Amino acid sequence: MYNFDVQTLSMRILFIFLFAILVSSPLVAQKNYSTTKAEVHFIAVDDSDIDAVNKNAVCRLQSNGDLSFIMLIKDFTFEMEGMQKHFNEEYLESDQFPRAFFNGKITNFSTVNFTKDGKYPITVKGTMQVHGVNKAMQTSGLIEIKNGQPIATAKFTVTLKDFKIGGILIKMVADKINIDISAALL
Repeated sequence: MYNFDVQTLSMRILFIFLFAILVSSPLVAQKNYSTTKAEVHFIAVDDSDIDAVNKNAVCRLQSNGDLSFIMLIKDFTFEMEGMQKHFNEEYLESDQFPRAFFNGKITNFSTVNFTKDGKYPITVKGTMQVHGVNKAMQTSGLIEIKNGQPIATAKFTVTLKDFKIGGILIKMVADKINIDISAALL
């Protein structure tokens, strides 16, 4: 006959339960995504000559919805070389403030289905640091899933004086800059 020891049986059931959780958890767990080639493009609201792109921004999207960007200011390129020099030396002072950052969270992250192709509107809240100044911000964006790969995009406008960026750029040309971001994440 069978001799059942309740403690041994309980331990076996617990072991089977824990094994099932460990085996199945990778199937439901989301992964972290990142890229070193996110694109940040800006153009002045009132002057289309003030137009630059940075194709080397680093972006990280974690499985809990945390989103971060970091980029070197000197990686922005302009069509006119003279504008790039003024941008780095006079306006953004990139020797003193070499990087721009964003750290935030996708507030509706649970609505994005990373296993199904589609477009998912998102809201992002966080802090952006440019020119050594931190500013809280919130913006809308989109995560598009294509063949299992997320592509995050956003468009928003910033006011340069909020980041203590001065000089002739603001006085004579532009105080508001439109920013477009695109990050194909792996």
